[in-house]
Amino acid sequence: MLEIAARLDKSDLDLQLIFICGRNERLARVLRGKKNRLRFFVEGFSAQIPYYMSLSDFFIGKPGPGSLSEALLMKLPVIVERNGRTLPQERFNAEWIVDKQVGIVLSSFRSIERAVEEMLSAANLELYRANAAALNNRAVFECEEILRRIAEAKQMQAIV
Repeated sequence: MLEIAARLDKSDLDLQLIFICGRNERLARVLRGKKNRLRFFVEGFSAQIPYYMSLSDFFIGKPGPGSLSEALLMKLPVIVERNGRTLPQERFNAEWIVDKQVGIVLSSFRSIERAVEEMLSAANLELYRANAAALNNRAVFECEEILRRIAEAKQMQAIV
């Protein structure tokens, strides 16, 4: 996050940034202490993530399922990193982002300035937002049916 903040601050982009640091109080303190060209807000752990996302044009972060689900539910296009440090279970998410055209996947946040510039081009932002809005993730509602079928199958095995 510090690298992203520094790179975007050195760029020519005109941005306002929201940094959500979670329980990493040291990171929040360091970010708050920085003198930056860009306007920014730093938040620690918060239950107000939907509010902050409602203020945002896009999301930058890890390709974790929770972060991506929240961002895309809020119709936010995403910029994520996928490389050798990406957790194995998150690697497919990055491929899915490209496949669904809901954001940009970088091999390193060292090119975050270019990615944000690309994201903010009118054609791309409109496309990514439309694609994010078109998603209809119903997985949470499908779980009930899947669990019911598993329970019924177990019950049938117990009878036999």
